[in-house]
Amino acid sequence: MQASIPDSLDWWQKTIIYQIYPRSFQDSTGNGVGDLPGIISRLDYFVDLGVETLWLSPFYPSPQLDFGYDISDFCNVDALFGNLADFDKLVEEAHTKGLKIVVDFVGGHSSIFHHWFQRSVKREDPYTDYYVWHDGKVDDSGNRIPPNNWISVFKGSSWAWNNERQQYYYRPFIPQQPKLNYRCPQLVEEIKNSLRFWFDRGVDGMRLDAINEMVETADKSLDEPRDMSANCPEGEYEYLDHIHTTMQPETFDVIRQWVDVMDEYVLKDGKPRFMIGETFWEGTKRNLYRASGIVPTNYDLIDTLGSIGLSGEKIKDIVDLEYRNLPTNAWPTFTIGNHDRHRISYRFGPAYCDAFNMLLLTLKGTPTTYYGEEIGMQDIQVSYEDTQDPFGKNVGPDRYQIFSRDPARSPMQWDSSSNAGFSLGNRTWLPVHPDYARRNVNTLTTCEEKSSLKLYRMLAHLRKNPAFTYGSLEYAFTNKEIFSFVREDKSTAARYLVVMNFGTESYSADDGSLSGNPIVKATHGVVKAIGCNVVNTIAIGQRIPLDDISLKPGDCLIVEL
Repeated sequence: MQASIPDSLDWWQKTIIYQIYPRSFQDSTGNGVGDLPGIISRLDYFVDLGVETLWLSPFYPSPQLDFGYDISDFCNVDALFGNLADFDKLVEEAHTKGLKIVVDFVGGHSSIFHHWFQRSVKREDPYTDYYVWHDGKVDDSGNRIPPNNWISVFKGSSWAWNNERQQYYYRPFIPQQPKLNYRCPQLVEEIKNSLRFWFDRGVDGMRLDAINEMVETADKSLDEPRDMSANCPEGEYEYLDHIHTTMQPETFDVIRQWVDVMDEYVLKDGKPRFMIGETFWEGTKRNLYRASGIVPTNYDLIDTLGSIGLSGEKIKDIVDLEYRNLPTNAWPTFTIGNHDRHRISYRFGPAYCDAFNMLLLTLKGTPTTYYGEEIGMQDIQVSYEDTQDPFGKNVGPDRYQIFSRDPARSPMQWDSSSNAGFSLGNRTWLPVHPDYARRNVNTLTTCEEKSSLKLYRMLAHLRKNPAFTYGSLEYAFTNKEIFSFVREDKSTAARYLVVMNFGTESYSADDGSLSGNPIVKATHGVVKAIGCNVVNTIAIGQRIPLDDISLKPGDCLIVEL
């Protein structure tokens, strides 16, 4: 993959994005829930870590039935997390420290407690058509039923009955999240003004949540067909092929208008801003680039890899898919975890955390780290009785563990004190992982031996080197165990070999697979970074022969050639 011209890169192409789940990052009040002042108190952590952009999951006013993704006011801060003054202070102090702020924007739906919905229920103009309403249809027994068979992401019909208005409203998620109607011009303008509200407060970018479900087909009489490839019970989301409720053509026009709002601010002050959209399908990602101009998320290292299994060859295939499918002038993105998926340590085992972090931070493109991945945090175990996530609750005690997202949302592990330094309260909203006394920021920073956190910090600072920021990427040796590539800055001839073992067997390079490789073009190199489990005979700064490299499963290293 060829290099870009350095001066052409915007800040978001050179940064690491770090996702903060506010409930779980730092509690400043002792109520067991993280908040904005807590985040402010930890800003120096990111400066030291080498992370330059913070993405905040929702902090808006909300009844918290879907933990902030059910918004009752798009232009405020929930008292649980602080207030607008706290948010303004966060932006100001972050900018002072050279950090950018990206906020999660949930533009597809609101809470039933939003005043728009309450007025729409009463048919008060201009709110009457702000949501997707329908009379339904009458079945053979004379009963009124939903207009179609559409299924909610959280199981069951995606239509809910409102007795006061005597109509169904569409809700692709939980019943308390009515869908906004993007066929209503007034609603479109309301949402654009909400974006302006946050850009006026200094945010540097937006992460657009659930854009797949932003617009549904205009014809509500259309049923969706059965997805014959799905192996799940009738009534669960995957049972149907969602051809009428996801990524409709109008979606791209809506997002294009949002980009226009962002561009208004770029024209005002000349400062580049950033929009990234949550989507999951290759075709959709390419269309987003072409039709809307925003950057789509790339979840292939989470979802695709989870379905095909782990190996060096499969990692290469997934990485190469992103690069090969990029439209002209598009920029790649990579992520290995988020608030909706199990952590790396659960999906593939704790031994592979270092290798995945090395992969993420050395590929060409914008990486996103989910909080805690830098210390190898693990999923917690939560009983059905203690489950908070509606996705898990709604499917019942027999299947909740398949769907619940609670295990990956546990409090950040800062130190070995009570509640891992996350809270001074008696109880946290989700339990802290039992291994916090051993696996925490303070311990992994101050320990004499190697650690995952030290490696992450080393990688974050190393990727500021032009070879990793905008240099070329060429695949070197790959097999069932190993994925390796060379990053090069051709203007200075700086070259780095990245080698990671994603297999189940140990690997030895004594067969000449690296020293004799036509891409590597070297027999020796200086070690710049090593995974914390790599044998102690290899040290940072040591010059080593490439045919003397041995890596166990999960081991990784970088060598300057």
